[in-house]
Amino acid sequence: MESVTPSEALRVLVIGAGSAGLLMGQIFKKARAGIDVTVFEQDASPTARPRDWDFGVYWAQSRIDECLTSELKALVDTVQTDPSYRRHERSVLPVYNGFTGELIRDLPAPYAIRLRRRAWLDLIRTGLDVRYGKKLQSITTTDESITAVFEDGTVETGALLIGAEGAHSPTRNWLFQSSPEDAAMQDLPISSFVALTRLDRKLALDLRAVHPTYCIALNPSGVFAWFSLHDGTSEDPAEWVFMILLTWPCNDTDGNEDLAKDSDLLLDKVCALAKPLAYPFDAMVRDIPRGTRAWYGKRVNYWPTRPWDGRGGLVTLAGDAAHALTFHRGQGLGNAITDVAELQTHLRAMKAHTRDELAKAIAKYEKEVWQRGYEVVMENRENTLTLHDWDKVSQSMLLVAGLQRQKSQDGGDTKTRG
Repeated sequence: MESVTPSEALRVLVIGAGSAGLLMGQIFKKARAGIDVTVFEQDASPTARPRDWDFGVYWAQSRIDECLTSELKALVDTVQTDPSYRRHERSVLPVYNGFTGELIRDLPAPYAIRLRRRAWLDLIRTGLDVRYGKKLQSITTTDESITAVFEDGTVETGALLIGAEGAHSPTRNWLFQSSPEDAAMQDLPISSFVALTRLDRKLALDLRAVHPTYCIALNPSGVFAWFSLHDGTSEDPAEWVFMILLTWPCNDTDGNEDLAKDSDLLLDKVCALAKPLAYPFDAMVRDIPRGTRAWYGKRVNYWPTRPWDGRGGLVTLAGDAAHALTFHRGQGLGNAITDVAELQTHLRAMKAHTRDELAKAIAKYEKEVWQRGYEVVMENRENTLTLHDWDKVSQSMLLVAGLQRQKSQDGGDTKTRG
C-alpha cells in the first residue's frame, strides 16, 4: 500500500462509543499512517448513563482477536464477568423448564466468554481519540467528503462517517431521510424487565450451582427468564452482582407508563410473573431488594436491515445501527464484531489510502452487511416470538440451532474457533 504524509491522511469519523464504534476505532488505528480516526459520543462521559449490562460472545471470539492489538487481546479475559473463568470447549448454556425445573437442553457454547459491558468498553477505548458530549445534529456531503455538525457547534470533516450509535441511530435516520419509515424501529408484542442486583448469599450460591455463568428458564405461560453473573470478582457470594432479565407477552392494558416510572411497581409485576417458576428462578426475582434500579421495555424492537445510499461510500452503518436484533439468542455482539472484522478485511485489500479505494472497500463491506444483517434480524425476530409461545417453543431457533452462527450467514461453516 502506498505511503502518505500525515497531511494527506484520510479522516474517518465514527459516531458512537459502544462496542461497534470503538472496535471500528481500533481497526482504523491499526492501519496507522494513511488513516486518522476519531470517535464521537453523545454522552458526557463513559459513565454518564447509570445502566450497565453484560453480554456473551459465542462464535466471534477469533474475530475479536482480528480487531485488537496483541496487547489488548491479552486483556480480554480480564473483563469477563468472572475474570477467573477460563474458556473451554465443553461449555454450555443450559435451558430449563421454568415451571418444573427440569433441564430442556444444554446449548453448546464452546469457548464462550461473557463480558461486563462497561469494563469491556474501557478496554477497547484504549489509545483512541474519543470525544464526549458530541450529539450529532446534521450531516452534509460533497463528492469527496462528509461533514458532521454536532449540537455543541463542533464541525468535523472527513472521508468517511460510520454510524455506530446503536439501534436508534441518527445516522440511519439521515440515510433514510427521504423515507423515514424505512429507518424506523419495529415492535414486537413482548415486554422486558432487567435489573442488576446482589442477592442473598445462599441464593447466589444456588444460582451458580445451576450454572456458574448464565441460564435460561422457559415457562408455559410465555415468560422467558434469564440470569447471568454480572460481577463475580468478590470472594463473598453476597457481593456478587447478577443480571436478572424477564420478557413476556404484553398488550396495551398493562399500565405501561406507570411501570416505566416506578421500579417497585415494575418489580411487583415481574414477581407475579415469576411466582409460578421453580426454585431458584422464582427466588431470583422475588428476592431482588426493593429500591433496586430496574429498566422496563414496553416493547422489544428490531430493525430489519435495508440497503442504504451511502453517497458513494461516504456514510455507512455498523452494529445495532445496521442490524438491530432482538436479544434472545445473544447474537448482537457477535454480529457487531463481525461487521468490524469484515470491514478490516476489505481495508487491508486497499491498493492505496485514497478516497476511491476507501469507497471500494465500503461497497464490499456493505454488500455483506446488508445480506447478513437482514437474515439475522429476521431469524432472531422469529426466535423471540416462538420462545414466548409454548406450543411453538420447541421450534425456536434457540432450541433448534442453539447459539451458533447460522449457515445462511457464512456459507456453511458454523464451527466456533476458540
